[in-house]
Amino acid sequence: MDNLSVLVLGGSVTGGSGVGNHRNLTWHAQLGTVRPTVHFKNAINPSYFLHCTPRFVDHMYNAVVLDLGANMFGSGSGDALEALIYRVRCLTNATSTAIVNWHGGMHNNASRVAAEHTNATLLDLPRQAHLYAADRIHPNARGHALIAERVRAHLAHLPRDAVGAPTTCAAPSAEACFALGTDLPVVGEPRNWALVDDSPTPDRTHKYGWATTVSGANLSLAIPPLDTCGAIVTLAYLTSNVTGPFLLSCSAGCTCSPIRNYHQKRISPFPKVTGREDCDGNATGCHKLKITHDTAFDLLRTSDAPCRVTVTARTSRRVRIDGLYVQSPSNGYLYHIFHSPSTLPQRRFAEHALNTSCA
Repeated sequence: MDNLSVLVLGGSVTGGSGVGNHRNLTWHAQLGTVRPTVHFKNAINPSYFLHCTPRFVDHMYNAVVLDLGANMFGSGSGDALEALIYRVRCLTNATSTAIVNWHGGMHNNASRVAAEHTNATLLDLPRQAHLYAADRIHPNARGHALIAERVRAHLAHLPRDAVGAPTTCAAPSAEACFALGTDLPVVGEPRNWALVDDSPTPDRTHKYGWATTVSGANLSLAIPPLDTCGAIVTLAYLTSNVTGPFLLSCSAGCTCSPIRNYHQKRISPFPKVTGREDCDGNATGCHKLKITHDTAFDLLRTSDAPCRVTVTARTSRRVRIDGLYVQSPSNGYLYHIFHSPSTLPQRRFAEHALNTSCA
């Protein structure tokens, strides 16, 4: 176990929530002689790590541990976790992938189903009150210690769960990533928007984003050009029980349309986003929901002019924008548009998305 190279990707549990964000008290600091490479971001779902994934993988690893059980919120979280497992296997060449299933406030089987579909190892943790911090979501010191115990046992007898698992290592698409609010390509100095840090412990971790509480306030983002005229744009935003709705629009020089996907209006709303799409039914945990979610849409450049996406707050309820990702569409996605019921704008996108001359 001493010579194991381990990659950990996780959310707020990995970051130390429940123990005051003190890294020395986190479970991954209690793995004995194993010193894992750790990447985390608070209040995200697994899709965060699907964008520009190579930035988290700097060499090959023996094992990958995904600590995202408490982050499985949203209709697409299970699919995103499965896609992440396949992708990190390709990038790391790891023969073992484990999912730490700390349930947090979630009441679903998404982690278990993802483990079954991908042949990953599920490290299930009990729902016992004495293991939870005061927020009843994150592990306290005893909870982190138990996670560490389970992970140490896993690493001591590392299963080769990736061997024989179906893995398709597709060539990565061109992608531009602005994962932090401080990196967003904001145009000019937007009125009534401000860069904020919502972290309760800003001396240890940050939650940057651009926020407004002014109805009608506009935030414009410059979309970087890729090699192709078409792109899938993903916008990350705070969703909570108090998030306000906003409208997305594109400038002259590019046209935007909803992506072609099942349950699109709930999973990837466009152009109207309520910030509460997953709370419109009987979803559990929505009363304490506070997580970075995302929506995606198709963008087609129709000229060489700069392209901008504008976010417009529709009420005085707070809106916070956290990240932006721009990726070339895959051939599989374009095939899906052509061979399924789609709108005229979606079909136009598919026809011209791979063009390299946009004028």
